[in-house]
Amino acid sequence: MTITDHPFTNTDSEYSLIKKLLLEIETRPEIDNNWEPGRMDWWRYNSHLGKDVSFFQTHAHYWKTEADQVVALFISEYAKDDFFIVIHPEYGQLFHQVLEWGKTVWGKDKSKISTDVYTYATHKTDQLLAAGFYEDGHIENVRIYPFDQFDFSYDLKPGYQLMRFADDGNYESRVKAVQNAFNNPNFSEARLRSLQNSPNYQKDLDLVIINDQGMSVAFCMGWLEEINPKVGFIEPMGVHSDFRQNRFGSALAKECFKRMKGLGAESAWIASSAEPHVSNFLYDSLKPSSIKRSYRYTLTLKSE
Repeated sequence: MTITDHPFTNTDSEYSLIKKLLLEIETRPEIDNNWEPGRMDWWRYNSHLGKDVSFFQTHAHYWKTEADQVVALFISEYAKDDFFIVIHPEYGQLFHQVLEWGKTVWGKDKSKISTDVYTYATHKTDQLLAAGFYEDGHIENVRIYPFDQFDFSYDLKPGYQLMRFADDGNYESRVKAVQNAFNNPNFSEARLRSLQNSPNYQKDLDLVIINDQGMSVAFCMGWLEEINPKVGFIEPMGVHSDFRQNRFGSALAKECFKRMKGLGAESAWIASSAEPHVSNFLYDSLKPSSIKRSYRYTLTLKSE
């Protein structure tokens, strides 16, 4: 079988083929799925909205069969030294070829490159270590919350309302809240609207807390997995810096989980940076049933 490799040119047809690979991986819990479908949507519809074709060609590359099945993907989330590799389980032999492309083509002018892998993906980490990578620290937690015995109750301080963003509609205030919460002045209304136009967006899970002046003080977006809507996740969630320590994050998560359950979901997950990031206190307080941990693996390509 002939397998060819191609730069991603950000067409809808290419994107659909890549998503099919990611959605299949998502059904295989034994396979590392650190780069999952929702993360791919976020990458295209938010982080790199408006970038020209050359950007996508440089930072995403895929391998496909003669039947147009994408069986491998190399992608950089932040277009820096970071990358992910996704391989269809029946084409594991491609890993070294994809990694070599990343080292010699994408990484040709870089001093080091890094990827994040869940601890249970020992087959992938063994191959990375054999290729000269070294473990470079705990990078992320993903907490799992089953809904069968979850406590959805919460109290909201007087003077604040939790509602769907669709019922608020104040884009200017919402954008300012995101910019503040994540110290990201580049976030824009265009990026928010692009996310709302992404294939898996559900307005009933796009929530905001406003004060009695109509200002957005906290927000979250909930999603259901495309191929298995019994599983949901929250990304992003943030609270304006002037309104923290009011349990707004807990209220948003519980309300979003309750709405997910109403849509048929049985569990959800939330990702966070590893300790000592302060968000871990909130997500632990929601009492997850389990935690998946992701570690970074780095390869030095040349001395700086």
